[in-house]
Amino acid sequence: MKKCLAFSLLLFPLLLCASCLPFVGGPRGSGGAGSANPLEAAEAAYAQGRYRTAVSHYQAYFAGAPDSPRREAILASYGLAAERGALPDEAVMVYERLRREFPEGDFAREASARLPALYLTLGQAAKATELAASLWPAETDAGRRNDLRLVLAQGQYLGGQYREAADNFLYVWQRAGGAVRTAAQEGLSASLTRLDKPALENILQQNGQNFPGPEAGYLLIRGDIESGDNASAQSRAEYFARYFSAHPLMPAVSELTRLAAQPGRPLPAPAFGQNYDPRPTPAQYVEPPEGGAGGAGFGGLKGQVNVAALLPLSDESAARYAQETLAGLKLALAGRAPRGAGLGLLVLDTKGSPEEAARLIREIASREDVLAVAGPLLSQEAASAAQAAQEVKLPLVAVSQRPDLTRAGPYIFRVFLTPKHQAEAAARYAVRAQNHQSLGVLYPDDAYGRSMRDYFAAEAARHGGAVSVADGYNAKNQDWGEAISRMTGGKSARRVSTSYQAHTGFTALYMPDSAAPVAQILPLFAFYDVTRMQYLGSPLWLNRELLAGSARYLQGAVIPAPLTGLSQRAETAAFIAAFRAANGRDPDQFAAYGHDAGLAILSALERGAGTREEMRQALASASVPGAAAPFRFDQNGDYLAEPALVTVEGQDFKLLREAGGLQ
Repeated sequence: MKKCLAFSLLLFPLLLCASCLPFVGGPRGSGGAGSANPLEAAEAAYAQGRYRTAVSHYQAYFAGAPDSPRREAILASYGLAAERGALPDEAVMVYERLRREFPEGDFAREASARLPALYLTLGQAAKATELAASLWPAETDAGRRNDLRLVLAQGQYLGGQYREAADNFLYVWQRAGGAVRTAAQEGLSASLTRLDKPALENILQQNGQNFPGPEAGYLLIRGDIESGDNASAQSRAEYFARYFSAHPLMPAVSELTRLAAQPGRPLPAPAFGQNYDPRPTPAQYVEPPEGGAGGAGFGGLKGQVNVAALLPLSDESAARYAQETLAGLKLALAGRAPRGAGLGLLVLDTKGSPEEAARLIREIASREDVLAVAGPLLSQEAASAAQAAQEVKLPLVAVSQRPDLTRAGPYIFRVFLTPKHQAEAAARYAVRAQNHQSLGVLYPDDAYGRSMRDYFAAEAARHGGAVSVADGYNAKNQDWGEAISRMTGGKSARRVSTSYQAHTGFTALYMPDSAAPVAQILPLFAFYDVTRMQYLGSPLWLNRELLAGSARYLQGAVIPAPLTGLSQRAETAAFIAAFRAANGRDPDQFAAYGHDAGLAILSALERGAGTREEMRQALASASVPGAAAPFRFDQNGDYLAEPALVTVEGQDFKLLREAGGLQ
């Protein structure tokens, strides 16, 4: 998988000045391709999508041995221009130079992740294999990890390491989605045809009726017939017919058994895996004319392309969040849009109405120039828009936490760290990173609290932990005392000392409630001598008033954070700085989600999506280094991201773990 967008974010400060977006900003007024300054000319050509022209200007710039504080970023831009201009040998040379000169830099890390696929493109399978094998064990981003394992498998296949290739193809197929999963399936199918009988029998035993079990069973039947063991072939064919009768390979198995009864008849080639070649087809690149003819840089797409923003801009309760989402979306599109016409943003107001949201979706669907929609936000309007978008097959990237929204169909995606995601992140970290085996949950006894309890308990169990104590309280009456008394045994030694800890039966406590109730609950636990508890909370705990009054209880707490200024991730820091510069204020999580929805759509465009169906397919396999967190979409189109975690240390919040860590 090519990850153009990873560099796009890292290069944001460098390229923003050379970019614009219709309806968002005006064109840059200087630094054209004919500029006497090679760097200005390179940046202008890059912004127009004229990548080979940009490469020639970068070559001239570096021929002068420049000593620039931006040298690292300029090298990265040079390498990306070569890659997008279908000059893989030039891109490899530049990326390797970048790794040598700035081995610890973020750009070098991104360049390293891109190199294995480029080496494979150049036919250097051994180099691709060696590099991918060295990189993937330390890679924390799930999408990039899958990409590296795919290239590793492809290189191993070309090198004749079929058993190892099959293992890695299977790893990727089980974890990835979209085009990456399809490529892994193709590679695994081809690898199976090169495996010996014991390896195929092991695969059949391990996978049964699931791919690649039936494929291995088919090849075992074929192998038995080739070796003259017709009795074994007949037995295996009967097994196949019993357990895999509906499988598409059943006719091929029947044909094999028919031929087995005719000695001397040649067998047909295997039903799959023939003519497989994992080496990428050399990219075809046509340099657009100077001035950035529409769509340059987006897979050769011609003409005006629009992204629609569908937001409740005039809804009294949601207008502020809608404006933040729109500001983030504009920032993402402006940061990568080609110079001049080509990519536009259509902003439409749902007014918070489900009926209006559905009507606007149908109206947008009639316009061929709109390939995707970002938004809406509110629960009912999001559900209505999703249903309509699925009916007209218009890709929609919602910014909504409505449960099961993406189950409307394969054209619906979501960018939002939902309450479910938050509960699961806290459970994963407590069990896997902190090794808590017995956990407690104190929750508001309403639909929200009970669902959060269940999400947390299920995720803890999935990783080997267990919720041993769970109790609820009446949130309306603010009656927490009885529940806390039950959880702690109802007795207090009144020691309230950090040197004494009452036995509770759990070593970590999850409380999915807001700051105000938690501020009153924490002293009650201390009253019952729970003084050294590991507390697990929600993003609502990121509250200065809670910190001021309760820091002594919250030392070491684990708090999921959709977006935090404490992050040192290059993508997060660049987004916050750029948003602050453009809007005069710090972004909130809705701004980050709007931004990341835009990045997902841009990722699809940059990978060549020119129709709505291609957009859907590209979104399904996208892996995006978002501002909030690195993310991709799961098989249902839902947001799959590991959020940053924040803790309390002394009298302040501190970063506990960057986004994209533990999976």
